[in-house]
Order: sequence, then structure tokens, then C-alpha cells
Amino acid sequence: MICTGLSDFDRGRRPARGALADSLGSRLLAPWRQTPELCLFLLLVLASGLFILFPHVDLATSGFFAVPGEGFPLAGNETLLAIRDLNRALPGWIAVTLLLLLLARGTLGAQRFLPAPHRILHVLAVYAVACLGIVHLLKNTMGRARPEHILAFGGDKVFTLPWELSDACRSNCSFSSGEAASAMAMLALALLAPRGWRALCALALALPGAVFSVNRIAFGSHFLSDVVVSWLVVAIVIFALRHPLTRYAARIDGAVDGQWRGPLRDALLWVTRGPARASSGAHGLSSRRSLS
Repeated sequence: MICTGLSDFDRGRRPARGALADSLGSRLLAPWRQTPELCLFLLLVLASGLFILFPHVDLATSGFFAVPGEGFPLAGNETLLAIRDLNRALPGWIAVTLLLLLLARGTLGAQRFLPAPHRILHVLAVYAVACLGIVHLLKNTMGRARPEHILAFGGDKVFTLPWELSDACRSNCSFSSGEAASAMAMLALALLAPRGWRALCALALALPGAVFSVNRIAFGSHFLSDVVVSWLVVAIVIFALRHPLTRYAARIDGAVDGQWRGPLRDALLWVTRGPARASSGAHGLSSRRSLS
């Protein structure tokens, strides 16, 4: 006789194993859920250590796009140049769009089709702190020569490790990648989407971000470690800024929503009528409001 069902013993074991797996999964994910920025910082340390211990990874990755005697021929590809130019233009367009959204909230007040001001400021702060701040400081401090400039690929500079201070480059150097940082910062735009759509938006934004970043390696402008470090720095900043901006979200939103109508009206009066008439017009308007 063939028994196709589970014995009582097996029936008792399977839920226990499932519960144990769920428990282990919860314990492993608990640090990420509680302090993702700390987990990402440890990942940054680990990744940096691996690139320092195994420098041939950087050389092999860049060497994949290099041709002996020609350097990095993809740097002249018109399609890739257009992708690079798009990546350079996007941060400016994004900043202008976000400022216009913030202006809309300041004048129209809370609207369902407009993201909350504290989330708009979160994205702007990521670009300011991570891209213009930390990564820009590294680029002008570490002095790492770009792949196209080192001896291994036809240049005259020495190869240096990530986080190694060097005088091979004086400004706008290879470590870390500013364009990879701005590409990664696009993922912060997912914060503007409704909660249920944020993960999907982040995945959709990750594809062009990866293309923009790999493009810089193909050009011989950055090593793989330059890109990875920039990605992780930006990710750390995204999560680190979450706590203060969430904590004061109501205060930030209240200070913006509909609070800019008066100042904007006064500014328009000042531009169209002149300072004296604008002040008298604003004073007359406030007097009529007090009488009514």
C-alpha cells in the first residue's frame, strides 16, 4: 500500500521549520529595517576593503572596455555621448521641477496630486548633501587619476587605490564618481510616489541609473570602485535623511502649504507697481480685511 499523505510526525515538523525560517529571516532583516543607513555604511566599508585588497578588479573592469594603443574607443560613440549628456542635464531639470512642485504647494496648499513638501525637500537634500557635498569633496581631495590617464591604459599617471590620498590628479578626479552619484540619487524620486508604488518606481529608476554609471566606466572616466562607492554614499544619505525629515514632516509641511501666497502676491505687486505702491496696496488690502 502506498501512502501519499504526510505522517503526523511530518505534519508537525513542517510548520516548525517554517516558523524557524521566518524567525531567522526576521532576525536577519531586523537591523536593515531599524538602521538601514548603518547596514549600508558597513557594506561601504566591506566593498571598499575588497577593492583595496583586490585592485585587479578595478583594472580588469576598466580593461574590458580598453583597446591597446587606442585607449577607450567607446568614449567617442555618439549614442553613449548622448547618454552622458542626458545624465549631466538631468540633475538640473530635476531640481527645477522639484522647486516648482514646492512652489505649487506653497501657493495652492495641500493637493492630492502634489507630493508633500518634506518629501520634496528630502530629494533635494540628497542631491545637495551626497552629490554636491560628500562626493564633490572626495573628487577634489583624494587625487585619484582616471583610468584613461593611468599607465596601464596609455596614460602617464600611476594607478592608486580607492580612499588613497594621491597627487596624481589635482581636481575633478576619478574617486568617487559624481555622475554615478547623481544617477543613484534619482532613486530618491521614488519617495514622491504613493507608498505602494515606491519600490516599483525605485526599480524602474535603477535601470537608467545603472546605464549612466556603467557608461562612465566604458568611457574610461571612472573605475568600478568609484561607481560603487558613490552608489553607497548616496544610499546612506537617502536613509540617513529620512529620520529628521519624517520626524518634523508635519512642521515642514505646515510651514509650506499655502503659506507663500501673501509673499508671492507682494513680490508681484512690487515688480509690477514699484516698491511704494506695492507696500501701500498691501497695507490697504490688510486694512480692508481687518474691517471685514
